[in-house]
Amino acid sequence: MPGGWKFAAASVIGTSHQKSAEGVCQDSHAVKFLDHASAFLGVVSDGAGSASHAQIGSRLTCDFIVRAAEACDPARLFTESFARDTVEKLRGVLFEEADSQGLTIRDFACTMLVAIVSDERVSFWQVGDGAICVREAGSDQYRCVYWPEKGDYANVTFFITDVRAQEETQVSIRKAQIEEVAILSDGIERLALDFAAREAHTAFFGGLFPHMLHLAEGNSPELGKQIEGFLVSERVNKRTDDDKTLILASRAHQ
Repeated sequence: MPGGWKFAAASVIGTSHQKSAEGVCQDSHAVKFLDHASAFLGVVSDGAGSASHAQIGSRLTCDFIVRAAEACDPARLFTESFARDTVEKLRGVLFEEADSQGLTIRDFACTMLVAIVSDERVSFWQVGDGAICVREAGSDQYRCVYWPEKGDYANVTFFITDVRAQEETQVSIRKAQIEEVAILSDGIERLALDFAAREAHTAFFGGLFPHMLHLAEGNSPELGKQIEGFLVSERVNKRTDDDKTLILASRAHQ
């Protein structure tokens, strides 16, 4: 049973990538309810536009983290050592993939955002930009767990393939009762975040999560299609031409 969680997600190709015949969506995502730990898991990975095999890197990242979480002892799932060990093993998988194709690990460059949420504990990991935004029980405000990490230059961020990936991995583990979680790639940062105030746009998320109130527990393909429709809409594409990913997860009730 999904423990009261309702969730849905979509990744869509950006209009800039559609202009080329070989254009592909370099974003990937994964959503899962971990029965053995009674926890929701959401993962988003955004492949670097400058990396030749970024879409493979982002897909491998999401799939590996799901497998690692499914195999993890619940007692260890909410620990920093599990997060950092998983990052190190993931890098090993990306190195092996690069070697098998005669490429470098940089060819698979991608960001990583992970949210693991149980009834009373949370674990958030992030490398690079994009955002994890949450609303806690008893609050009507949404907050950004980590402000998107940017590099020294505009439109540059950190990647799981970087030499300093371990140092650049942000990990936060604490006790909290989270009612709603949104995970998004940098393609919709400008819609979801207030960069002047450096905080989440509560109005943006407040317009999305009410659609989940009457859903059945578990993954909702119907809402996933609605999220996809929103991400490819003209009003969103007017604001961004990048690939876009959005995960919504809620256990809120009326």
